[in-house]
Amino acid sequence: MSEVWRPSRWTRQQMEERRLAALPMLSDMTLSSKTIAQRFGVSASTVRTWRQRLRHGDTLEATFSSGRPSFLTDHQVAEIMAMIEAGPDPQRFPDGRWTTARIRDEIGCRYGVWYDHDWVGKLLLRWGFSWQKAEKRPLEQNAEQVDAWLEAELPVLEKKDR
Repeated sequence: MSEVWRPSRWTRQQMEERRLAALPMLSDMTLSSKTIAQRFGVSASTVRTWRQRLRHGDTLEATFSSGRPSFLTDHQVAEIMAMIEAGPDPQRFPDGRWTTARIRDEIGCRYGVWYDHDWVGKLLLRWGFSWQKAEKRPLEQNAEQVDAWLEAELPVLEKKDR
């Protein structure tokens, strides 16, 4: 018997394909559950469950899995996105940046939904926001003075380096 690749974790689609591939063998009652189970890498009780579903008129196709419902409505998400785009309140956050912890607190205070700050980062990615790093320069820095210094002093320093 040749070695068959079997993933350690099957997706819903792969499990459905496996069940549908076993369909012709399941209708053949001369084959034992153990034989079919060995062929498809499942337990014999799983094969018996498949056969029971077929007897009751069910299909072996995957059922719809909606997942856990969202705690926030679409309107609330739109409000949060608008709040983030507007920027943080300068009186509360003088550094002028959002962090996942701050956004988490805002969502919790406004809507009573307290997410973990790591999950807030995933929500932000889902909503189209990207991770940004604050610039490491002083806010009071004068760009004209920096350019003038670079033109006047930098060539002198480079000559000394040689």
